Amino acid sequence: MRIRTRLAFSGGVASAATVGALLVTGVFATSATLVAGDPTAPEASADSLSRFDGCAELRDWYVDHGVDDVGPYGWGGPIMYAYDAPATALDGVAPGTAEKSATDARASSDTGTNTQEVDVDEPDVAKTDGRLVVRLLDQRTLVVSDVTGDEPREIGRLSLPIDTYGAELLLVGDHVLVSEGAGGWGRPMPLEGGAGDIAVGKLPGPTGTRIVDVDLTDPAQPRIVHDDTYTGRQVSMRRYGDVVRLVTATPRPELVWVTPGKPGAGKISEDEATRRNRALVRATTIEDWLPAVVDNASGASKPLLDCTDVLHPAGWSGSETTTVTTYDVHDQGRRSAVGLTADGQVVYSSAGRLYVASSRVDPPSVWRRMYGAVRRDDLPARPQPVRTQLHAFALDGLGTRYLGSGHVTGSVRDRWSLDEHDGRLRVAWTRGDLRGGTDNGITVLAEQGGALVATGGIDRLGVDENIQSVRWFDDFAVLVTFRQVDPLYTIDLTDPGHPREIGQLKIPGYSGYLHPIGDDLLLGLGVDATEQGRSLGAQAAVFDIGHLADPRRVSQQGFGEQSSLPALGDPRGFTWLPDRRTGVTAVASWTGGRLRLVALHVDGNGTLEARDLATDVGWNARTLPLADGRVAVVDQGVRLLDVG
Repeated sequence: MRIRTRLAFSGGVASAATVGALLVTGVFATSATLVAGDPTAPEASADSLSRFDGCAELRDWYVDHGVDDVGPYGWGGPIMYAYDAPATALDGVAPGTAEKSATDARASSDTGTNTQEVDVDEPDVAKTDGRLVVRLLDQRTLVVSDVTGDEPREIGRLSLPIDTYGAELLLVGDHVLVSEGAGGWGRPMPLEGGAGDIAVGKLPGPTGTRIVDVDLTDPAQPRIVHDDTYTGRQVSMRRYGDVVRLVTATPRPELVWVTPGKPGAGKISEDEATRRNRALVRATTIEDWLPAVVDNASGASKPLLDCTDVLHPAGWSGSETTTVTTYDVHDQGRRSAVGLTADGQVVYSSAGRLYVASSRVDPPSVWRRMYGAVRRDDLPARPQPVRTQLHAFALDGLGTRYLGSGHVTGSVRDRWSLDEHDGRLRVAWTRGDLRGGTDNGITVLAEQGGALVATGGIDRLGVDENIQSVRWFDDFAVLVTFRQVDPLYTIDLTDPGHPREIGQLKIPGYSGYLHPIGDDLLLGLGVDATEQGRSLGAQAAVFDIGHLADPRRVSQQGFGEQSSLPALGDPRGFTWLPDRRTGVTAVASWTGGRLRLVALHVDGNGTLEARDLATDVGWNARTLPLADGRVAVVDQGVRLLDVG
């Protein structure tokens, strides 16, 4: 199994034919064909960000760095972003976590979600406080159910003012925050220039994030108290007690471009269309670029942050403005924000740190002249490496303070590939080489002198294989790669300057999700396979990591050759109940249509036993632990089960 790498060109995804053609000509490399480097070499001090002095300087930055990317059809495509599939719309949810003790079992968050960090809650389609379950029905209706009796009882319902699918919610005390993608908005803007110019304006687009705040003080009468739309797509939303941090990425303005031969503009040449479109960019104001928030009740719009709250790298780092907005749900008037003129793709957050990451390919300068003929002599002689940029913020109550930036050479699978411990960031990455192979490793970065500086690392893990899951602990990590067999590596992180491999276990198949269940045991969800790498369907397995130099698989349970596990793509679909020593997950069968819900019980010796709990659940079913020991199974409805 090779990495399935996509390349996005200014918001679009290149076709397989396009990517193949570019690879043949050697224009760039994806994360599967990167140039290897030394993971232990310090490489970060030049990445840190500076603050703008004011709006004039900020606007000039946007315009000066954007105008050359404009051609006869609008914004061009010189920036390429590398990311590994599969991923979901919310942070690319995929295997891993930051649980810190191998002797402790990892329970769900206080609202029932299997989260990345135990003390940082995440949005989901359903939540509970142990007595009430709140869920989204058909994405457009909020339903509140009482689950304290023998049967669930619906007590409240509210139609939401949302118009797209993909909404999720956070439960914050007696408030529910529903977030969804929303359409953009714009204002008319004249095009500067001479005769024949026409009035143009900003086009609406799917660039907003709508947050609807619902008060559940009376759960039978839920009511909307705030309804705001933030410019930019949602990258991440996290809860820290009553504090919420929303990370959005605002693209550059989408304008009504003049194009060659466009009716009303006459039969103009590409050069003339380019000239007019660049004039349009030069006519923009800071309001066209600066992230904003709109009160949907009044229609009032205001900048989300001041110009002096925006930071920038020394060089161009992408066309988006990434903003971290912080507020107390019970006092939203204290909202604050900090922004960076850098792309935001992945966000990882511990209780004390938040990191924004973006994997990208920096193309050669010839791409900035992509509208004319490109001579073969202009093409680079070797593939261009993928670099993952990393920006760190310190979190303290309502405070969000920029700390510094760094980078690693290579791409990260998703946010679960990052972990913070004692102020150090650990990053699991994949990079390629010129022969088309892959390498995997871990780099440790420390906060030094306003930057993230690599202090040490390890590479050559799973050569020509791909990272499937990572589990982080205080002083070590467990990393799984796969091509035909499953090398499960244990990595010593005690000395941040010299991470080292302690042991490995090679078995057929792989574990795409690892969950600590206590007593130095890990429960792995994944795929069974033959020695040749042919899939035999989904499986669960228990691993003993009590002796890191000799990890062992102590039990295994297969689910059939035509089976799969939704939790491999979204770990929020898995729940571990420490008091019952039981995990709950959905299992899909391609021959049976609907999914079944399975309980995975592990005894003190690590022996695994599976039994069916329900035989008809949906792909996005959730199992939420309740205060009385039962679980609420949330799908199109709510049902209560005693796992036993």
